Amino acid sequence: MVLKIAEGYIDLGETTEERENYLRSACSAWNIARLPTLKRESAIERYVEEYKKINKTDATDCKALEENLRLLIKQKDRLYPDANVQIVDSRIDNIA
Repeated sequence: MVLKIAEGYIDLGETTEERENYLRSACSAWNIARLPTLKRESAIERYVEEYKKINKTDATDCKALEENLRLLIKQKDRLYPDANVQIVDSRIDNIA
């Protein structure tokens, strides 16, 4: 289901590590989408702030991240409105 809501998003990464970062943010968007609507804004703000601290990034990158999170949340709501399972871990395995 996460791959469906993040179709194309994860593939923005050029390396496995970058794709895993996109996957993690997609999973975070999924978990935020599980929250009641009134709690989502503060969760998005906290996520972006933590991202900014960890990655030492600028406002443009943070704005792009926030927009992506919002789009992923809308996708989750549209495709899987009743799915309420929390994602606690994710990874990409390369299968040869």
